Amino acid sequence: MKTSRTAARSGTLGKILVYAPIVLEVLNLVRRSQAAKRGRYAKARRRDRALDGLLGFATRAVGGKTRKRGWF
Repeated sequence: MKTSRTAARSGTLGKILVYAPIVLEVLNLVRRSQAAKRGRYAKARRRDRALDGLLGFATRAVGGKTRKRGWF
């Protein structure tokens, strides 16, 4: 018996896949606001750098925006 697409999305995994990009975007906004308060040239703590790395990895894994490099 085949399952419909709506049945697959109503499960736990489907909900995670729907809400993950939204949650990651909110976390990115919070992290950027914290970095703005800290200042541009102040070095972040080791914990903050690790969290930023994990957050960036998760954003790329879900298919989020990639950061542009350079001027163009």
